[in-house]
Amino acid sequence: MNFTIKQLIDGEICHYASPEMRITSFHNRVTVEKADQTLRIQLPGDGWKSPFGLFRLTRRALRLDKCNVVPVTGGYVIIRQGKVYYYDGTTRQLIETLKLKNCRNVLHQSIAVIEGKELFFGEYGNNGDRAEVPVYRSRDGGRSWQVIYLFPKGSIKHVHGCYFDPYEKKVWVLTGDFKDECHILCADRNFKNIEWIGDGQQIYRTCNVFFEKDSVHWIMDSQLQDSFHIRLDRKTRQIEKKSAFPGPVWYIKHLEDGVYLAATAQEIGAGVKDGYAHLMVSRDLETWQDVRKFEHDGLPKRWFKFGVIGFADGPQTSREFYLFAEAIRGLDGRIALCEIE
Repeated sequence: MNFTIKQLIDGEICHYASPEMRITSFHNRVTVEKADQTLRIQLPGDGWKSPFGLFRLTRRALRLDKCNVVPVTGGYVIIRQGKVYYYDGTTRQLIETLKLKNCRNVLHQSIAVIEGKELFFGEYGNNGDRAEVPVYRSRDGGRSWQVIYLFPKGSIKHVHGCYFDPYEKKVWVLTGDFKDECHILCADRNFKNIEWIGDGQQIYRTCNVFFEKDSVHWIMDSQLQDSFHIRLDRKTRQIEKKSAFPGPVWYIKHLEDGVYLAATAQEIGAGVKDGYAHLMVSRDLETWQDVRKFEHDGLPKRWFKFGVIGFADGPQTSREFYLFAEAIRGLDGRIALCEIE
């Protein structure tokens, strides 16, 4: 397979892309591009931190570049600097709808959106004292929220993501990070019937999943030990360890023409095998090919971020998909339109 960057796009993060729409952000500005219009959403400023938002390195250090944007019926849900907003596409009003307890923003692609109206996400923060971690639900497209589930104090560090399984019609919640904290929770949409999968160990530590008819797949995101592709049988709930990866995987993507993407992160730990973030590609969830290695830019990782490759939500194909990068040499803070042949 040949990987090509076709074009570099203005912006730091590509949140969503489809043939009809592209959503990007730069600092505290969100841009929504459609065929007939371009919408620009200005988010609240950063107070005393505002001057630091002028420069990419200080935005990185203070995480001022980070936000989440998902399209919903009638508008957009945006998370930035510990606050959740609903942007009304008709009135063009930005409304604060929720303040997070222990979280600045969540991982990309980690918000479940069902039919544009029902949303689920869990808090992703440092949580050093292991406080309770909420999972939120909205039933009105992000205009209001409720805590649908609360992980007890001391049980987990944070939630990596919430994902809706189209086969079992369940919400899968992934947690981390350390011993006894890595679980997969599978629940109905009211969180009345809950199944716990896994024993809290690193093999169940992951950020996203591929849902298939007979199985569920994930790739470990452990910097503590080797990361593997894991297959879970839907009927037996037994897991099978498959291909090894050269580092922990944060972000994955299933493209519309059947191609699977996964990107390893350039972190610190025994599970990181070299100095690169790797773009891995599969057509069958059996064999993975390493199609491009991206070098970390060399700045201190604890202050200026790990080397990470992310993917935009939305329907895309191997002929045209979007990725964005942090702390990657030549691509830090950039969006790339890409192709795999």
